[in-house]
Amino acid sequence: MENSDCEAQFAEGNIELKELQTLEGHTDRVWSVAWKPGSAAAPPTLSSCSGDKTIRIWQMNPSTGLFHCKEVLDETHTRTVRSCAWSPNGEFLATASFDATTAIWKQVGDEYEVVTTLEVLCY
Repeated sequence: MENSDCEAQFAEGNIELKELQTLEGHTDRVWSVAWKPGSAAAPPTLSSCSGDKTIRIWQMNPSTGLFHCKEVLDETHTRTVRSCAWSPNGEFLATASFDATTAIWKQVGDEYEVVTTLEVLCY
């Protein structure tokens, strides 16, 4: 389907969205989800963050087309993680928490590690 065909169908209200999969794992409200920019060689990946103080990395299994939780990042934030966002090149993930910290993550091998943590000091 051409891009202009999609735009025309959307403008006419002919687009139907349907749920493909529910991602389960967080034990509290999910506050943010972000797609990781990537290349055609890498499987689609997204991150989610929650009131359970964790960030989850979800990756699509190319053979099934379903997402699975690849990693749980749970040792950095001490309160609700409210926001997550990938850098434009997909190399870094930033997470912000109500604990007044922002963590910058980078994938090293098969795991994600904190590169730096920024703390907001209130006087």
